[in-house]
Amino acid sequence: MGTNDGRKSPEKSLLGYYVHASASVLRRGRMLLGFLLASSMHGLGHAVLAAAGAGCATLLVGGDFSRFSAASSRHLGGSGATTAATFALAGLAAVVVKVLGNTVASVIQAQVGGEVGASLRETLLRALLAERSVAQARHSDHGAATEEAADEGSAPHGGGAWARNVARLTSFVGDVEAGASVGVLGSVKACLQLLPLAVLVFVVAPRLAAASVVVLLPFGVLLGRARRRVRRSLSRESERRTQLLAGADEAVRHADLWRTYGAGRRIRDRVRVLGHSLTRQSTRVAALTAALSGGNEVLGAAAVLLVVLAARAGWLGAEVEGTVLPFVVTFLLAYRPVRDLGDARLATLRASAALDELGPWMVRGEAEVADEALRAWPRATLTLQALELARGTLGPLSFQVKAGEIVALVAPTGSGKSTLLRTLLGLEAPRAGEVLYGKASLRDAPLGPRERPFAWVPQDAPIVADTLEGNVRLGGATADVPAVLTALGAASLAEVSSTSVGAGGRVLSGGERQWVALARALASEQPILLLDEPTSGLDAVAQEQVLAAIALLRGRRAVLLVTHRQEPLRIADRVLHLGEAGEKAA
Repeated sequence: MGTNDGRKSPEKSLLGYYVHASASVLRRGRMLLGFLLASSMHGLGHAVLAAAGAGCATLLVGGDFSRFSAASSRHLGGSGATTAATFALAGLAAVVVKVLGNTVASVIQAQVGGEVGASLRETLLRALLAERSVAQARHSDHGAATEEAADEGSAPHGGGAWARNVARLTSFVGDVEAGASVGVLGSVKACLQLLPLAVLVFVVAPRLAAASVVVLLPFGVLLGRARRRVRRSLSRESERRTQLLAGADEAVRHADLWRTYGAGRRIRDRVRVLGHSLTRQSTRVAALTAALSGGNEVLGAAAVLLVVLAARAGWLGAEVEGTVLPFVVTFLLAYRPVRDLGDARLATLRASAALDELGPWMVRGEAEVADEALRAWPRATLTLQALELARGTLGPLSFQVKAGEIVALVAPTGSGKSTLLRTLLGLEAPRAGEVLYGKASLRDAPLGPRERPFAWVPQDAPIVADTLEGNVRLGGATADVPAVLTALGAASLAEVSSTSVGAGGRVLSGGERQWVALARALASEQPILLLDEPTSGLDAVAQEQVLAAIALLRGRRAVLLVTHRQEPLRIADRVLHLGEAGEKAA
């Protein structure tokens, strides 16, 4: 998204994205028209307030304000103080109009920003879900990200990649969201506020206004250069923030391990170093942004001073003498919209830096990733023919799992048992060999339940932020969820199947998560279940209930079960001891 490769500038790319992302929400209920009208009300109210303030000040010092308004003392009657009071009343009415317009415009800004953020987050999730490397498991024997994926930071559990993906969905999206509401729409609102003030100041004091423009132009060029430096600093700050998130995650996620080495202090020191690095960069960014934001106000004040000095010296002509005071009052009231315009510019700079980070993922997420409907698979035999895994030490694998058979796999830790399951699922490509279901080859079949006849229960037993029922029916199943949970021995969960779990909902224990993962696989009705340590996290009683439920599947659905425990082996029809030389049955 940079300019060095012939593409559009970040600002133009950002604006184009906002036009596309916010088009639907702005069309809804004529929201764009409402925003423009509300912002115009805000701007006109501010201009009337400026005019009223200038009128009050001029009349109270005995000046003539008839250049701006015919509502002078000749028309309003009474003394200058009475006319000034009338101007003050007009100013109060203007403030009310200004506040109403600003409130409505701010609501629309927040809504548009939220919609842009939601749309972007959905696009990023599509990209992440479409990436094969997203499925990378936590353990080294489950497979590793490709070198290319590692370089791009796409593997979710590889060092800083997990943190970068979290940052993409949180802070980076938040920056782009703020760029829409505070940046783009904020700029429009500030401009609509400045426009009537500019008209007013040119009506009240045309020569002074022209002189102020001449003064402001060179300073504006300098501020433009400063913004480019801020943008570079914002990019570095984002990188520091991601590093801190990665370091903190590793410190917390593996806290028990660090404690066993007595390395708690060293881990804390490392996170502290990352935190200090982020603090130093954030401090620089804060200083630059504050200086840049305040620079607009300094610029305005300097322009007023220089113009007033020029008028006092007589360089602008004798006729400007009576217009200095209304010019100053009106110009001073332009400080706030000028500052808002500067802040809006900073918000767009931060959003542009975030969009640079998100750009490649946005392209990947443009294609819709639709959920697949379940397929009624026929009963058939799963056959592995000289299958060589991409990772692990297991030799070429050749064996069959007949329809309705329960087969347990046993092999040394780290040899590739979980990689075998991932290869069957299509998450890992084999080096050689063949996988058949019946007579159909699965070797190059795409991912998904329509292309592969498997339901998988990994060791991590993940859940999503939804109801228990929604988690069990995640694959589109229509099974009776309480009945499935009860059959697994999870009657306590069956009673609360409509309860929300995950983020913001009920916290599930490790054993309960395992129950939910198993129920999800059972409810899918896929003909072959791939179970990776299905009883991990369960106590002895729960383990017996789960194994009894799996045993009941014999003759109806095939089960390929990876385990290190002895108890699951008792329900297996066959136990295959895998090794480098192949496999042997027990």
